[in-house]
Amino acid sequence: MKKFFVTIAQAIRDYRFSYLGSVNASPKLKKNGKVSKQHTYGLYLAPAKLSGYNTCPNSTPECRMGCLHTTGHVGIEIHSGRNVIQNCRIEKVKLLMENPDYFMSWLVAEINNKRKLAVKKGFGFSVRLNCTSDIDWANVRLDGRNIFEIFPDITFYDYTKNVKKFINKPDNYHLTFSYTGRNWNQCINVLAQGYNVAMVFNVKNETEIPAMYKGYEIINGDITDYRVDDAKGIIVGLKWKRIANKENERKVLDSCFVVNPAMSETNVQVEKPWNVAMALDALV
Repeated sequence: MKKFFVTIAQAIRDYRFSYLGSVNASPKLKKNGKVSKQHTYGLYLAPAKLSGYNTCPNSTPECRMGCLHTTGHVGIEIHSGRNVIQNCRIEKVKLLMENPDYFMSWLVAEINNKRKLAVKKGFGFSVRLNCTSDIDWANVRLDGRNIFEIFPDITFYDYTKNVKKFINKPDNYHLTFSYTGRNWNQCINVLAQGYNVAMVFNVKNETEIPAMYKGYEIINGDITDYRVDDAKGIIVGLKWKRIANKENERKVLDSCFVVNPAMSETNVQVEKPWNVAMALDALV
């Protein structure tokens, strides 16, 4: 029998997890409060096809191997043979795909509660729904409205490998495009429109992230996760984060996905940019 959302308390009884998302859900989101004065509600779902549903339709083999889903407490659980957090993320995806009205009603209730708490404590409030996924939330609706329409006064932000999201993007949705090692032409197109590109560098310390890449300025993206205040048309440099599977880590570090700072080519001439819509013809 199909279940219907009533309250958060009832939802917790209906399912085996006690929440969908939370504020300060990771060390990087915690920096938002300290650096950007933001309480950011983050949603962590099972990535790629781990749940049986594809939540990252534009993922590459390298980003699937190096996904941050296996860092932190999840990585510790994997080493210990437990998969509680991973299984919860899988169940959340199944709920979203199989009963989207219930999921969205629960999501809306949580966002309302967390926003009230942020305001009470004197913080700004923002939402990142794709912490470990790349779902197009503009296409997920509750009573005919997507999450950006339900909360027009809340700032949402995400990283994405899906260039189509930049077309007809909601005004309250900030996107940073992700470099895969295979999509540099798309990156050029996005940068030319004033959007930014996230790029992972093989460095031990944030201070080792280079200042330029192929003629584009690089900022340190690890100071805060809140991308909304970044300058425009730049590269957001991110330090490689260790993952649980060391064999996969070695493969990813040797791949095109992670940039060697010695190969940043600071003086390379920038290619002539296209329009974002034209970039659809260059989809990888």
